[in-house]
Amino acid sequence: MLKQNSSFILGLLSLVDLLVLLASFYISNFIVTRNIFTFSFKETIIILILVFVFFIALERAEFSHTYRFKPFRVILKNIFRLLVYMISSFYLLILFDIFKFENKFVLCYITLVLSFVFIERMFIKLALTILRKKGFNFRNYLIVGAGQVGLNFYRKVVSSNELGIRIVGFLDDNEEFLNTDDPEYTDAIKGLLLGKTDKIETILKTMALDNVVLALPMYAEQKIVNITNLCEKYGVKAELIPDYFKIITANPSIRQIKGYPLIGIRNIPLENMYNRFVKRLCDIILSGAALIVLSPVFLIITIGIKLTSKGPVFFKQKRTGFKQKDFEIIKFRTMLINDEADTKQATKDDPRKTKFGDFLRKYNLDELPQIINILKGEMSIVGPRPHMLAHTEEFYQKYDKYLVRHWVKPGLTGWAQVNGWRGDSDIGIRVRYDIEYIENWSLFFDLKIVFLTAFGKQVKKYAY
Repeated sequence: MLKQNSSFILGLLSLVDLLVLLASFYISNFIVTRNIFTFSFKETIIILILVFVFFIALERAEFSHTYRFKPFRVILKNIFRLLVYMISSFYLLILFDIFKFENKFVLCYITLVLSFVFIERMFIKLALTILRKKGFNFRNYLIVGAGQVGLNFYRKVVSSNELGIRIVGFLDDNEEFLNTDDPEYTDAIKGLLLGKTDKIETILKTMALDNVVLALPMYAEQKIVNITNLCEKYGVKAELIPDYFKIITANPSIRQIKGYPLIGIRNIPLENMYNRFVKRLCDIILSGAALIVLSPVFLIITIGIKLTSKGPVFFKQKRTGFKQKDFEIIKFRTMLINDEADTKQATKDDPRKTKFGDFLRKYNLDELPQIINILKGEMSIVGPRPHMLAHTEEFYQKYDKYLVRHWVKPGLTGWAQVNGWRGDSDIGIRVRYDIEYIENWSLFFDLKIVFLTAFGKQVKKYAY
């Protein structure tokens, strides 16, 4: 439950940060002037801008790494950076005669903010450390390779409960480890030897793993490639203890745990809490505004559907979403009621389509109700398009790396779609475009895709 709610908790803490940054202005002003409400309209606007700038700076520094692996010194370093940033901002405004902050006010504000931020961050870190030592909020790791590298990594992890990592076992092709007299292979370690590496697929199917750490020797490069591909087939992250290069993408993720560098096969920018926060904020603002602006269009389409065919206005269907969790997608109904809706993709001359529905599909208007899915947090404006459950089951068996698409939220539109790969098109090519988007996400990339969705020529290809 803690793992499931961690993003919500961090989002709540971000809101608290914002309120602290704002409230500290008024508290500091009261301490200095004994009057809270002494700011003019212009000064209030400047304060709000400053709060927003400080908030972005704080969140970007704080959520660039997860608290699971962030040591105290990094937290202190981030707080010091915020101190320098705030002092510079205040005195730039004073220097350019934009706002005459008193030195006493600046000192009071910085003291209040940094004191709270420090206490809050220390409390979070200590609370997580205590919870993890008691066995809560863990991530399950499997180590492939029970040699010296894997063994040393295991010891470092189990001696540091604050990391929140539980080693569920080892896989290794050397059966001698089970019978060795080497004192390094204690009974506890032997009990974690789950078998040979050919069991990896069975384990990926049956165990709830978060990460697989590859600690195999360099000459086993083909085995590493095969295991990595299986991990991605089942949507589990694979990380390497270097040096292995054949399976690393052009933009891998790199981090350290207790001095051990781990190379993620792919760098996923949206694993960064700050990036997720910015994307979610944009989703809420844009989809909320779109729902208001497009309400007349919703009314017209509703009338059109009711006049041209019998049945409900909306079509709801289970789709595979973020982290392979099912959700119910909402679309305008474009077909006659039929028994193949959940298994068969629409084709060019599909007899199930209504004439009005064909028009809606041609101009992507049938997708508009997914704005509601976006507001609910089940989808994003931009991301890989979600597929029917039956298709997910079929495609992940047929296409390598298919489940990598579910490492981010599905989208109303996507990079594959604006390049003409949508509907009844080549799934393998669509997967490649989706992974390219996931690895190279940026806010600018999202804006580019939105623009191409509205004005691009390729987006209408396969639109049926």
